[in-house]
Amino acid sequence: MHHQCKTASQQPGFLCEDSTACLLPSQLCDGKMDCPDGGDEAAAYCGQMPNSLPQNLIFKCPNQKTWTYVDRVCDTRNDCGDCSDESVPQCPECLGWRCDTVFFADCACIPRSRCRNGVQDCADWSDENLCD
Repeated sequence: MHHQCKTASQQPGFLCEDSTACLLPSQLCDGKMDCPDGGDEAAAYCGQMPNSLPQNLIFKCPNQKTWTYVDRVCDTRNDCGDCSDESVPQCPECLGWRCDTVFFADCACIPRSRCRNGVQDCADWSDENLCD
């Protein structure tokens, strides 16, 4: 039985059977028992992923082939392969350097920490020549 809860960041979570621990969605079926009874690793949830997972805890990518946990949406990592999990309306604006990236995993937003670091992240080298 799935118990819904809100995590500390007010995101949907998984409530353990002890009714005290509220797990991040990505803690389900990660190979580590986070609930005291191990319910977060039960075959009922982990057997036919993602279909066996509570649907409010997953984000289905538009390509219908991949998915990620809702707590991994807007985390600057391209989990879907097409950046759709990083471009949903609730994602914050890019706080880094926006460009066409060399590595698609960046989803067109290079963290400021990688500006002028000697590594080409932008196809036009703007992360090395223009950003500050």
